[in-house]
Amino acid sequence: MQSSAATIESGQTPITLDWDYLQAGYAAKLKGKVDWKVTVPSDGIYSNFYAQGVSKTAPHPAAARLWEEFLYSDEGQNLFLKGLSRPARLPKMEAAGTADKTALAALPKVEGDVKFPTDAQVNDAKKILADEWAKALG
Repeated sequence: MQSSAATIESGQTPITLDWDYLQAGYAAKLKGKVDWKVTVPSDGIYSNFYAQGVSKTAPHPAAARLWEEFLYSDEGQNLFLKGLSRPARLPKMEAAGTADKTALAALPKVEGDVKFPTDAQVNDAKKILADEWAKALG
């Protein structure tokens, strides 16, 4: 079952394993309804990037490129940050003092080395979850 704020509030999903920005969003949305705690483990910390592209055959590829420029500007990156995700340029923005400090303080705390999984690791993990999840829940 895919977790959501609704399944958490109803009690269907009392625990979830998901990206920290989704968990932090649930906690904010459920404030006053459910005491939802976000915990990032100190080992096995993984991250990943979302990829976007601009098609050279798009009706208005210049508009798409401008949109990408905006997304990677400080303003655009701070919008990701306000959405409780860690933007790609966050380390540079922190060094330059351009990261939104209030939004930054709202992120779940992460301690330890963050790793990026390989495609093989992601596929292996998906298979293990598909094969073992139902057994683990009883």
